[in-house]
Amino acid sequence: MYRCKIVPIVGQPEYGDWFGTESDVRAAMRSLARDLGKRYYCEMKMITCFECDADEPAKVISAL
Repeated sequence: MYRCKIVPIVGQPEYGDWFGTESDVRAAMRSLARDLGKRYYCEMKMITCFECDADEPAKVISAL
């Protein structure tokens, strides 16, 4: 699963919805006007099934 994380210089990070592919994250981000004062990350989390999710932390795989 993939999601966007937006981190302002000051304040709490904002998290987007979880998507099944990186392409879905890119499509969701297209309509977003990016603020130059924020960092944007794509995070990935391996989920084999929702019932057996080990609550492993998400890993950053790319940044803007």
